[in-house]
Amino acid sequence: MRQPSTTRSFRKWSKEAEETLRDCFASTDWSVLHDSHSKDIEGVTDCTTDYLNFCMDTVVPVRTVRCFPNNKPWITSDVKDLLNKKKRAFKDKNQEELRNVQRELKSCLKEAKETYRKKVEQKLHNNNMKEVWDSMRTITGCKPRSDSVTAGGVERANELNLFYNRFDCPVSSSSASVCPAITATSASAFSVLHRSPHHRLSAHTVHPPHFSADQVTGVLRRLRSRKTAGPDKMSPRLLKACASELELPLSNIFNMSLQLGRVPTLWKTSCLVPVPKKPHPSELNDYRPVALTSHIMKTMERLLIPLLRPQVQHALDPLQFAYRERIGVKDAITYLLH
Repeated sequence: MRQPSTTRSFRKWSKEAEETLRDCFASTDWSVLHDSHSKDIEGVTDCTTDYLNFCMDTVVPVRTVRCFPNNKPWITSDVKDLLNKKKRAFKDKNQEELRNVQRELKSCLKEAKETYRKKVEQKLHNNNMKEVWDSMRTITGCKPRSDSVTAGGVERANELNLFYNRFDCPVSSSSASVCPAITATSASAFSVLHRSPHHRLSAHTVHPPHFSADQVTGVLRRLRSRKTAGPDKMSPRLLKACASELELPLSNIFNMSLQLGRVPTLWKTSCLVPVPKKPHPSELNDYRPVALTSHIMKTMERLLIPLLRPQVQHALDPLQFAYRERIGVKDAITYLLH
């Protein structure tokens, strides 16, 4: 029986769209956007983000497709194209075209099933039983038990929001955009980048770091294009494809943020996605929150980490294995066993 379909929207990226965006940003006079806000970091960030999203919405079209839950996993885009071609031939009553499409569809289905069979066999060969069982559930149409925690609408979403934000303390509107990490460490980390960690400087010698356009370009080009956008709806593919054209406006915003010791509210906003910790969660604590944040803010963080890490290296516990470069769980297990 044919089940009801759902709609899904995604952006149709192409090389031509990326070239158009590069030409658009290369001919943009960024001083017009930034000078009108002077030292207002909130206004500059919001204006730049809105302009980038406007250009992306204008150049990159959004496609809406229908998805059927009973589609088999070997139904690829080529098979769907042939199915649509078959429907058009049947509607036009073109018998010769219909026979040709049916022969081509039969061959394409056979090839798609063979490819999927090899993929499942490869999972078995790699002893990846989780993906094998997921594939078997997809083939047989077995659906997991519905979660009572995620069921519901706005009321359930509000409960999750209160649960995930229960440790936050209210802040005044005047200090809501102040970055505690930057203001607290501006007298130590930023001004002693090449000095001893125990060396003290007066407040008059504090100088925040300055990021060049080349540094920003290098970090933007290392972004992963297929990552999900944050609350600012800024696609990492746009940032990566137009890294050379966006290096100047983004470096100006980063340097302004460091000079003022403030982080825009848009960059501190995150979208929490609950991910179950176990197969059948039954309460709110059975979910782990995964935060989707702004990729522009992540770019600034990657620029700051090499400057801040040397300042706290002396204070790290030698037995700390988490959140350290090139150190992981295997090192902790090796230390405990040997």
